[in-house]
Amino acid sequence: MIACPKTKSFRSEKYKKYVRSLPCIVCGYPCSEPHHVRSASNAGTGVKPSDLWAVPLCQLHHAEFHHYGKETFYSRHGLDIYKVLFETIKGYVEKG
Repeated sequence: MIACPKTKSFRSEKYKKYVRSLPCIVCGYPCSEPHHVRSASNAGTGVKPSDLWAVPLCQLHHAEFHHYGKETFYSRHGLDIYKVLFETIKGYVEKG
């Protein structure tokens, strides 16, 4: 059997600082923290997704996400999380 090399996740303090500078995607509060979006392909038990999977949430909405879970949270706030992820990364790239 051939061993597959383990992929290395993108980690960047500069990118997380950029995400923190953005307003909360739910309420627009200016002080946010990076929330790492998990999907079946980017995370497992004890594995944190790449920093590119981070979106800005204020402390209140970050706590709400962890309380209700992703499906309820996204539906409750009408979020297309993949569109938000794309726009977050796009903004970072365009900022240079």
